[in-house]
Amino acid sequence: MQNTKAAYRTDGSELLDTLRRRYVARDHVRRGVCLLNAGQFVEAEACFNQALSLGYKGESLPTLLAACLMGRNKPQEAAAKLGESVEHDATPRARIRHALALWSSGRQDDAIASLREGLRQDPENPEFHFQIGVLLATQENYEEAELRFTQALNIDRDHKDALLNLALCCGIRSAPNEALAHLQRAQARHPEDPRLGALLAQAAKAAQQQGQAVRVRADMPDHESDSDNRGIGQLSKIIGAEPDFVDAFLSIHAEVVDSRVFSVLIKALTLAIRIHPDHPELHHQRGRVLARLGRSSEAIDENERAVALDPSFTKALIELGKLFRDTDRNSDAAARLEQAVAAGADYADVHFLLGNLYHRQGLVTRARTAYKRALVLNSNYQAAVSALDSLPVA
Repeated sequence: MQNTKAAYRTDGSELLDTLRRRYVARDHVRRGVCLLNAGQFVEAEACFNQALSLGYKGESLPTLLAACLMGRNKPQEAAAKLGESVEHDATPRARIRHALALWSSGRQDDAIASLREGLRQDPENPEFHFQIGVLLATQENYEEAELRFTQALNIDRDHKDALLNLALCCGIRSAPNEALAHLQRAQARHPEDPRLGALLAQAAKAAQQQGQAVRVRADMPDHESDSDNRGIGQLSKIIGAEPDFVDAFLSIHAEVVDSRVFSVLIKALTLAIRIHPDHPELHHQRGRVLARLGRSSEAIDENERAVALDPSFTKALIELGKLFRDTDRNSDAAARLEQAVAAGADYADVHFLLGNLYHRQGLVTRARTAYKRALVLNSNYQAAVSALDSLPVA
């Protein structure tokens, strides 16, 4: 685990690749919707399939970011696991898992019987209807499967998977217009899901091949949202346990990452701090993200809170030095960096920054001392060599 964390901290390349793939995939989905509405179903299906080939399943940005950290270089697999855990949390987990275990062991009739017993005890639970439908469809008992999916939807109108499976049952009995209606309903609720888009395109093509007039009214996905509370909660737990995972996001150049990524991180860090208010690292990381968003005053406040909790917290002291420098508070910046050195941050970069701050304030002797110390620690520090040569001769 240490190696993976270090890799993320160093350059964030895996994370950056995941985010880039997401942006490209979402563009394919949006183009696919345009093509669907234009009646170009073959081209639309190709766009949705391209999005799927990039591993995009329509998950929210907070869920994907949590998956990036949880998955350790396998974000799409972890995203699926997160989705499964959310689904199971909303269902009678024990009975459904037991039934699926029975099914996997070859006891298909016992699995369905177990779910039917659960349905007898809780007839208004849509998940029992849905899971029974899935198993019946696997046995090619499509008539009752369709009934179960319909009943699940009568109870939960937004059950995306029930809509999708109901559409598949309609397709199997060669009723593409019915399938089209169900898929349009599902796509309207989840327009970001490329799988639904691809199936909608397939159903439209099938209806056309039967000689039917087809017109699709697909919904365009909203702009990226950071309002997925479940994803935010999952991300906050991961960052609360490992605050330095935030380094991966901050290591990526500003021009290639959407600001919404950092908006999500702010929400997750705020929630983590609410749970762990005395954790200096969390305050420091929130301050760094705020600085990335250009909110310098708030960033200073957060790092000051970190230092108040741990006066020897060198990372927060160094960050404050940089923030004060960038806001032309040179004296405050130097004071914080001096504290950092005293607390153990005897690093060439810190002494170089101190030298620059002293030079700004006309403290030439102190600047010379700081640059020399930087060179003692790193004799190849060319910036320190140049800075020292630029000072007036003593």
